[in-house]
Amino acid sequence: MLFKVIAQFLVAVSLVQIMPVDASILEYRAGQGSTEQAVMNNQELDFAYASLPVAQNRQYPMKVNVDSYGIVTTAYSALVVDDASGAVLFEKHPDALRSIGSVTKLMTVLVFLEQNSDLNQIVSLDPSLDFIGGGMVYLGYFNGVSLRDVLGASLVGSDNTATESLVRFSGLSQEDFLSRMNAKADELGMVQTDFYDFTGIDANNMSTANELVLLLKEAEANKIMSYFMQQPTYTITQASGRSVTIQNTNGVLQSFINQAPYDVIGGKTGYLPQAGYVLITTVENNGNRVHVVVMGAESKTARVNEAKGLAYWAFKTFQWPEK
Repeated sequence: MLFKVIAQFLVAVSLVQIMPVDASILEYRAGQGSTEQAVMNNQELDFAYASLPVAQNRQYPMKVNVDSYGIVTTAYSALVVDDASGAVLFEKHPDALRSIGSVTKLMTVLVFLEQNSDLNQIVSLDPSLDFIGGGMVYLGYFNGVSLRDVLGASLVGSDNTATESLVRFSGLSQEDFLSRMNAKADELGMVQTDFYDFTGIDANNMSTANELVLLLKEAEANKIMSYFMQQPTYTITQASGRSVTIQNTNGVLQSFINQAPYDVIGGKTGYLPQAGYVLITTVENNGNRVHVVVMGAESKTARVNEAKGLAYWAFKTFQWPEK
């Protein structure tokens, strides 16, 4: 009995050997028990082999640099997910609920596009109805502009006023629009996510890194949103001839991670004092995509460097199965 207790204790504390099926292995090595007890029967062998991964059938990235654990980030939450398999390649507080700032605009635009508005129609912004502070206003008021360009100002430049006007041009009331944003979040499986406004200036707009991946994938599946999210710059000319070129707030688009063999597929930024600097983006390399989320980084520069660093690390550390 004493030998069995000692053997089970050794199993629990052993950190340098692969753990045996049960204590009979250690009992046999200690001189107690029989050889038959220490040998797995056919049923046990079948179970053991069945639990091993089958390399030729794997559908997920395999870590080839086993000593690399990621990069140091200032972000409170960070996540890297393989698009095809959903495998998590890196995580840091992925389920922490945090303010998301202007990442909110992805959901706002998704709901706006559901209304099938004519994007070629000419509209004009009214400061008394549309103005929202806290960022750049790229579009002139009472100056004709296509609804498509209003959408561009929202997604590329993260223009709060342009985004707010989309709600008015959707034909929905503000109450119905917001209700639809939260309903769509539930439909996407974003069960912890809540929206309280359309632009992201309300700190109560909250989500998690895991759930923002779901939002990003939905946005990228929309051809119109995908187009705008991939534009490093976007030029708008209004009816008066006034022209403005907007630089995308997703700084990863202006980095080496958007040059061959890499390609940035989508993304959105956010910032609030309560949120820190937020960036979600998708990077492709030789047909393989990873979604990268950085939440609560210490600066604009940090969120870009950490996002592109995580993408670069993932593609250097993992090997994807052949397609």
